[in-house]
Amino acid sequence: MNNYEYFDNVKKNAAFIEDKCHICGKSDNCLDGVYFDQEGINAVCMSCFDKGAVSVYISGYIKSRVINNVEEKAEKLSHTPPVPWIQNNDWQICCDDFMLYIGEWEQSDFINAAGDGNAVEFFYGLLCDSTKAKVDDINVLWEDIGYDTVAYVFKCKKCNRIKVVCQSY
Repeated sequence: MNNYEYFDNVKKNAAFIEDKCHICGKSDNCLDGVYFDQEGINAVCMSCFDKGAVSVYISGYIKSRVINNVEEKAEKLSHTPPVPWIQNNDWQICCDDFMLYIGEWEQSDFINAAGDGNAVEFFYGLLCDSTKAKVDDINVLWEDIGYDTVAYVFKCKKCNRIKVVCQSY
């Protein structure tokens, strides 16, 4: 299994399923094919994925948020395991590059990371703009983490900024 510039700890943070690989038929370490955004892919083993046998579809919307070396960065992201999104791919960008996906956080992760002890305020400060725009009551969103809401966490490789995307079932 490769190391990926945009995805931390694949074994922990990727969505694996017990199904046969769409390419080779093996059932070892198969990523869930639903997150590739391509028809007919049920599962892809890490071996085939690492060989470039299949890639993740990167939308024009995602690409449009990067300014320099767009195609090079998008190509690299397309060969990064997909985040197990509930809704659409909303990979975060900072310092003109795709951010490192560091996993799904629960309330306890935000509590531990909040230096001042105010985890809800800390959490709100990390939300990406698109998530903030949808929030009517931060306490309702906070209480829903781990139930119907997933908090996907990204970290900038240059400035270490953290952004959180929340998606709900």
